[in-house]
Amino acid sequence: MAHVAVLGSNGQLGSDVLKILGEAGHQILAATSADLDATAPVVLQQLQRYADVDYLINCIARTNVDGCEDNPELAFTVNAAFVTHLARFCNSNRIVLIHISTDYVYSGTATVPYFEIEQPHPLNVYGLSKYAGELAVAMYTEQYFILRVAALFGIAGASGKGGNFVTTMLKLANTAESIKVINDQWTCPTHTLDVARAINAFIQAQTQNFGIYNCVSSTACSWFTFTQEILRISGHDHTKVKPISYREYQFKAVRPQYGILNIDKLSKIYQMPSYQDALAEYLQLKGF
Repeated sequence: MAHVAVLGSNGQLGSDVLKILGEAGHQILAATSADLDATAPVVLQQLQRYADVDYLINCIARTNVDGCEDNPELAFTVNAAFVTHLARFCNSNRIVLIHISTDYVYSGTATVPYFEIEQPHPLNVYGLSKYAGELAVAMYTEQYFILRVAALFGIAGASGKGGNFVTTMLKLANTAESIKVINDQWTCPTHTLDVARAINAFIQAQTQNFGIYNCVSSTACSWFTFTQEILRISGHDHTKVKPISYREYQFKAVRPQYGILNIDKLSKIYQMPSYQDALAEYLQLKGF
């Protein structure tokens, strides 16, 4: 079993990583914001308690896309500068760094699923700050896995977003007569438990094939179709979901319209489920 540090262990993804790795029997050091302040000038001193681990999993990030537009300095501090410290720390202590990134590093102008080798072209501050973090990892440490995830939903919810897309749609299903959702923007909705299981697979296999991996569900959909599926499985009236175009929706930060990722590379290590199966498991865990 491995000795693993999980940073951001009380977040939407971090809490599931903690759960899955704990069940697998790994020795875990969990770090919340109370243990580690990613914006602190003394962050390197705070990292010293993790110097003896085998793996360091970074689930700390600023993920509120519009919030990053409002405060780019904070976005780059957490998503890039802090990650630079992490990469250097891991390299000097021969720790494998597992860093979480995003499909938002891409422009979304593709017509076929993105492979890991495609050149990123972020459209907003969030995507740009996350891409800067990726570059820092690749530049400053040798043993790393960058996992690009998308449209995450998990039991804990994302604190920076006030929940997640699924919980938001379920609230609207109970309060709104109709729900307008974009039907021409595509993504791969992904359960955080599945990302955690993939991370555990990397550790269990002790794989040395370092680099970038897309880590999303094996099927894709529009946000409109995803919302219909959420309401259908949870027992709500899915016909109250009404389509709206990506171009009609007023974003503060421009989002990529096409965010489907190819997971052939990841599939050699772990098989991700369809978003339908992942959503069904999530809703069952939520009590539906």
